[in-house]
Amino acid sequence: MKYPKTRKDPSTEEFFGVKIADPYRWLEDDNSADTLAWVKEQQKVTEANLNEYPHRISMLKRLQELNDYPKQSCPIKRGDWYYYAKNDGLQNQWLTYRKKNKDAGEEELFFDPNSLSEDGTTTAHSVGSSKDRRYFAYQISRAGADAGEFWVMDTETKTFLPDKLLNMRHSGAAWYKDGYFYSRYDTQQDYQQQDIEQKIYYHKLGDSQEQDKLIYEDTEHPLRFNHPIVSDDQKTLFIIVSQGTSGNSVLYRPIDDEQAPFKCLFEGFEFSGYPTDAYEEGWVYLFTNKNAKNYRLMKVSLAEPAEDKWVEIIPEREYLMNRVNVVGNKLIAMFTRDVQTKIEVMDTNGNYLYPIEMPYQGTAECVYSEKEDEEAYFYFSSYIRPDESYHYNIPDNQLSFYHRDPVKAEVQDLVSEQVFFASKDGTKVPMTLVYRRGMEKNGNNPLFLYGYGGFNIPLMPSFNTNRMALLEKGVISVVVNLRGGSEYGENWHEQGMLLNKQTVFDDFIAAAEYLIAEGYTNPDKIAINGGSNGGLLVGACLTQRPELFKVAVPSMGVLDMLRYHKFTCGWGWMVEYGNPEEEQQFHNLLKYSPLHNIKPGVKYPATMVTTADHDDRVIPGHSFKFAATLQENADQDLPLLLYTQIQSAHGASSMTKGLELIADIYCFICKYLRLEL
Repeated sequence: MKYPKTRKDPSTEEFFGVKIADPYRWLEDDNSADTLAWVKEQQKVTEANLNEYPHRISMLKRLQELNDYPKQSCPIKRGDWYYYAKNDGLQNQWLTYRKKNKDAGEEELFFDPNSLSEDGTTTAHSVGSSKDRRYFAYQISRAGADAGEFWVMDTETKTFLPDKLLNMRHSGAAWYKDGYFYSRYDTQQDYQQQDIEQKIYYHKLGDSQEQDKLIYEDTEHPLRFNHPIVSDDQKTLFIIVSQGTSGNSVLYRPIDDEQAPFKCLFEGFEFSGYPTDAYEEGWVYLFTNKNAKNYRLMKVSLAEPAEDKWVEIIPEREYLMNRVNVVGNKLIAMFTRDVQTKIEVMDTNGNYLYPIEMPYQGTAECVYSEKEDEEAYFYFSSYIRPDESYHYNIPDNQLSFYHRDPVKAEVQDLVSEQVFFASKDGTKVPMTLVYRRGMEKNGNNPLFLYGYGGFNIPLMPSFNTNRMALLEKGVISVVVNLRGGSEYGENWHEQGMLLNKQTVFDDFIAAAEYLIAEGYTNPDKIAINGGSNGGLLVGACLTQRPELFKVAVPSMGVLDMLRYHKFTCGWGWMVEYGNPEEEQQFHNLLKYSPLHNIKPGVKYPATMVTTADHDDRVIPGHSFKFAATLQENADQDLPLLLYTQIQSAHGASSMTKGLELIADIYCFICKYLRLEL
């Protein structure tokens, strides 16, 4: 491969006596003319490579065919209306509809985000609604970026008010009376700079943003997130304070007394605790992992919030409690056991009443509006059955089928197989294999290995129409439930974070070795992929065990572990990864940082590093520097490509962008695994 020439600068930084060369630091400025020109030349090489695959166009067409069916979400009641989202097939953004009766009557179009931009890449998502459901607040974001604007929709006229808050990110809209509380950074920063000094303001409808009232700030701790929550009874303002992606504290005060000091409901930041209105005035439920790594539900008095006054409602189990839904004068508790959902209904004091039987083994999610509701909806999902939704009548404990999208995938011959393998330290780790019936363990099956492993995020069973495009070619699709996620509670998370982060990579490598040893595949038939923290996973594994994989696609990855904390909200990940400016953690990060473990003369897998030009979470500079370093050092004929999607962000900004990206990733994998249509 002949790659574009990449300038090297004499940039060096010293950490605790260790000098680290960073010759491609100039690529962190992805808006500079030099970087833009370099990215354009890199994309030309990538496009030329992908165009060599004879089925590139047909791959995209197949994904379009698989996704071209009408889709619909569950309805949710807001005031007198039931609102739900629909997509007729390939629309870039989902449309919001509503009707007065959830089961009958005429529907009307409420909001079509596709009208916000010509190319359909401007996204809109709800961030809150007024108590009377008259107003909905949306974040409107160009190219799907984290940063955007807050707009307010009048539900009676279906038009937006003049109110528009600019430079919004990492915030919701917590409504109170004729306005809402929200979080913001005062200064308009370059999107790459650290997000610091987040404050809480109150915006009254009709006022300009400059008139918004400052409610809370913490000048002594600029690297903290502060998020407001208004209680259901509109009497209490809570502030969730966090130093990163796990652990928090909770402050509160009477909402109508601006002179009252904020009191502490839950001390931070070693544990997590989240308040929800209880059915008893002056009390809240607190969902917490304090002294309960699998979580428990407590009840706390706002008058006496001291921990020795807490009342235990649902004690910790031997398996994870994901969440508790407070609805219909009941508690609906969602548990995870061996990567499957288990649902129980309890009274408001935590006494067990009955289970909700799932229609099949997989994942469930509960959807409802307010705790007074007497109805809810459940989504059920698995790897091999299209998603289904059910209506749940809470007083009668009646679960009835509501909707299933008419997917075009042929799923009747699919098999889902969960296996447990021993990782490097002997720990049993689960993974799920999905393949077509009749697959033989001949040691030569193409295999797509996917993982995440971090931030307490589990990979639960879910149906993915796009997966069919690989399964149809005889590929085995594998999802590994790595440590660092929450599949088995906080203990599972802790085993894959900070100084234990290498455990995540060991798990992923052990998964590949198990699949080879058991006769599913071989190293020339394995492709690996992951995004964001999963991009870090792929980057670390391809540099640590390059001979184990044939193809690697790190997507939007955190790849420079010595500088990740210097951009946007990256400092918030230090609770997960560690602080590069502390000596012990620096040495740990350096050991696995993908960028810093590329070695000269090594033959790496065929690699396509993917990113997007509007990614303001994991900045494209991570991918740029990693690709440039690979191209400089590797000794091989297999390609090391950079793929930069335009008008997209940390997630695809539209259906079109998403399918184009997936199609090209699949084409790259198929080309180098030598798969034909």
